[in-house]
Amino acid sequence: HPFLGLVLNFNIASQAHRDAKDDSICLVIPIGEFLGGALCLVELGIVLPLRHGDFTVFPSCDITHFNLHYSGRRCSIVLHTDREMAKWTADRNGWVSNAHFM
Repeated sequence: HPFLGLVLNFNIASQAHRDAKDDSICLVIPIGEFLGGALCLVELGIVLPLRHGDFTVFPSCDITHFNLHYSGRRCSIVLHTDREMAKWTADRNGWVSNAHFM
């Protein structure tokens, strides 16, 4: 808690996007030996030059984001929770009445 999902990005420079299926915030940690690859948060007008081991937390469903090109080897660890998990909490994805879940 609060993150139930994990994404590993290997050597990716992403296009501008929002993660519509994310619930609330995500945490991003870049790792590796690289130059560049800053994280851009469009609506906020912020460019974060994150280095190996730095991290940031932001609402990935509400803020358009992408990372710039880089040189070297770069991985990012992204922790998030998918909105669909609320269905599991509410009714075990429709299986709440099943005898095996009681």
